[in-house]
Amino acid sequence: MKKILLAYAIYLVVVFGYFLFLYPLQTLSDTNYAAIAHALFFGKLPLIFILLYGVITYEWIRKWQEAFQWRNRFIETSLVGLLLLFIYQVIQLPFDLFWFYVTHAVGTSNQSLLDWVGELTLDLLFLWIGLTLLLLTFQWLVKKRKKSWPIILWLITIPVAIFVVYIQPVWIDPLYEDFTPLAEGELRHAIEALTADAGLQDATLLQVNMSEKVTTFNAYVTGIFGNARIVLWDTTIEGMNQSEILFILAHEIGHYLMNHVYYGVIGYLLFALVLILLIAFFYRRIMDKKFPQMQLSDIRAIPVLLFITMLVLTISQPVSLFVSRQMEVQADTYAIEHTEELEPAIEGFIRMSIQSKSDINPVFWVKWMRYSHPPMQERIDMIERVIKERKTK
Repeated sequence: MKKILLAYAIYLVVVFGYFLFLYPLQTLSDTNYAAIAHALFFGKLPLIFILLYGVITYEWIRKWQEAFQWRNRFIETSLVGLLLLFIYQVIQLPFDLFWFYVTHAVGTSNQSLLDWVGELTLDLLFLWIGLTLLLLTFQWLVKKRKKSWPIILWLITIPVAIFVVYIQPVWIDPLYEDFTPLAEGELRHAIEALTADAGLQDATLLQVNMSEKVTTFNAYVTGIFGNARIVLWDTTIEGMNQSEILFILAHEIGHYLMNHVYYGVIGYLLFALVLILLIAFFYRRIMDKKFPQMQLSDIRAIPVLLFITMLVLTISQPVSLFVSRQMEVQADTYAIEHTEELEPAIEGFIRMSIQSKSDINPVFWVKWMRYSHPPMQERIDMIERVIKERKTK
């Protein structure tokens, strides 16, 4: 383990050294904020694997069992999940605190430390509940359906995923931010005219109070089954002009009209099926070869399952991000086709890039691992090409 920790220390030095001094950062700000963000992302990436490797190698769960003498499977599973999540949160806390400092130093965040800690705690609570339910379901299925448990587990995820996507805008998101109907006025009337022209009648227009936390701009569409919401950050309303906002809203309307939320859920479920089958295959092989004395449902084998799961998710992340970027390109295309004057769209993208201090043209492997949207330079280039084409017609 000492060699692994030493290798990780060297890895951190290399990662931060590269991004801070050698990385070809392209940004419209005068800081290396985006390079630090990249360095922190890749610096934290191995942490979960190091933790789970340590748990497996040193048999932490067996030692916890001996120390606490758990008698109930539910209590044992829930507390093991809580301990793993808590330790993981602790080991990445220095990175999170450093990022908290950086965002305040450059002015992209003004969130209070107390509110930040509160959100971390809430995240931990939701993760704990989700992990506990997942592990309990997994243990029960593996015992009852030794061969078919991967398919049954996937079938269970279908209603769960739909339920979560449906209730998140109504019950979960308001736990983090304050949502209110978009205020009456010229902007709302312009947005309603835009949605009416698009034939969009059932979406709720909301604004969310983000100015207490960040200074950056954003808007998004969420919800399914008549629960659709188009949400504007209040920072966007205050910091961008109306024509810029309307282009952003046209982009979000494009998502809605092209049913990207629905396709996202369907794609997620199909992708989840492939991942669950892969995870099950490798889990059986590794357990049979390395831990033949353990049953697949043994709580001590859970770190092996989590290690494989996180590895498969990390490797497959570029695929899901690629799909997301394609949807964003489609939404941009819709917005471009339904906007006459495109210069404000470019100005809006530039304004967003300056405010977020983002890397507008990352190297390809950073884009593959981090970007759910096309880099801003690509989006600007796309609009500029259309402007030139329109002028030649």
